[in-house]
Amino acid sequence: MLADICRFFAIDPDCAIRTGFYRPNLTLRTTPVDAAERDRLLLERLRTRKPGPTIIYVTLQRTAEELAARLSAEGFPSRPYHAGMEDNDRVAVQEWFLESARGIVVATIAFGMGIDKADIRYVYHYNPPKSLENLSQEIGRAGRDGQPAVCEVLFCNDDLNALENFAYGDTPTAEAVAALVAEVFALGESFDVSLYELSAAHDIRTLVVRTLLCYLELLGYLEGGTPFYASYQFKPLATSAEILARFDPPRREFLAGLFRHATKAKIWFQIDVERTARDLGCPRDRVVRALDYLGEQRLLELQVSGVRNRYRRLREPDDLAELARTLHERTLQRETREMDRLREVLDWVGHDGCQVSHLGAHFAEPLPKPCGHCSWCLAGQKPVLLAERRTPPIDAELWRRAAAVREKHGQLLANPRVMTRWLCGISSPSLSRAKLTSDPLFGSLAGVPFADVLRRAGGHGC
Repeated sequence: MLADICRFFAIDPDCAIRTGFYRPNLTLRTTPVDAAERDRLLLERLRTRKPGPTIIYVTLQRTAEELAARLSAEGFPSRPYHAGMEDNDRVAVQEWFLESARGIVVATIAFGMGIDKADIRYVYHYNPPKSLENLSQEIGRAGRDGQPAVCEVLFCNDDLNALENFAYGDTPTAEAVAALVAEVFALGESFDVSLYELSAAHDIRTLVVRTLLCYLELLGYLEGGTPFYASYQFKPLATSAEILARFDPPRREFLAGLFRHATKAKIWFQIDVERTARDLGCPRDRVVRALDYLGEQRLLELQVSGVRNRYRRLREPDDLAELARTLHERTLQRETREMDRLREVLDWVGHDGCQVSHLGAHFAEPLPKPCGHCSWCLAGQKPVLLAERRTPPIDAELWRRAAAVREKHGQLLANPRVMTRWLCGISSPSLSRAKLTSDPLFGSLAGVPFADVLRRAGGHGC
């Protein structure tokens, strides 16, 4: 891995420094558990172990909310943290946790990168990590002060479907990729796009749209520019007369013209930055800088939204259809890599050997002898025994009802991957528009592996 990084970034190997992976103060445990018993076991851990700052990692935002509420009801100082929260709420949770000696944060992987807290005593994985890379990052946040810390994975086979669905749900259909590519190359030599709008138009998740555009940059077709906000609104914190009086005549005249272009709603003023810049005969950046400055001086409360990404077309593809096929193949390869990473986690959990050494070997740093403080070592050098994964059959009557809905929405559900997303409970813009996410059958096969449903729907990696 270090050699790959050096090669990609043209770093002289003699200039690369690898810090040791092994952390002797971390006890690394894996505990198989049924979903019905997991909360009880977690509460037992929290009650019997000495209190200390704790992170509990979960897969879903909903789980973060529900588990934090449950722990709070049991008397534990607990708060949720996930990407769906408002920025101010996330900052408040971070600041609370940094100051707390007993705080528990129930978080998705959105939490941790900006947390500089040395005394985290416990890291629990309520749901399995999606890769060994994720695992190593997340347990690495414990015990940075060098004092003992416990990291424990509460491994439940029932969670594997949700993790697999994240990988499968990110893979767009070949038709969707082709339509996206066609639109991008019809936009002209210089253009700006909303990733959200492209996502909605082509039924591709926003992050995947960004990835596809990155592929086009890496292949030399596009050059990305600086993103910008399309929508600005503000709420004055002083009268316009008071604001204008603070500036010299030229700036006062410019700001007065800017204010005249704003339209008032109930409380907030909306302003079309592009039109304002054209009418005032100035660069767009000047309007933006003026609004930002007034916001920094607490003369306005400013809100921005609607990020748009700038691009410049560097060259045309020789064969648009072939380019689309290449990009779609890359998304299928990414899906395979994600599934391989999840299998590596399963192999690590059930590994018959020192788990710390096995994790280190993944990063080219195996230990010379067993660590003495992982589940394998603490159990007398015995592997963790995993329950056999249950794969429930697809009910024939349910499939008959699903086939009837498919016939009704043939243009949408004819694609096996879209059909499978619907039955496995993976939302998408097109399913929402068709109101299929509120259909009783949405998510009815969430307990069945995605690949099994895809095969039944007639798909073979399509």
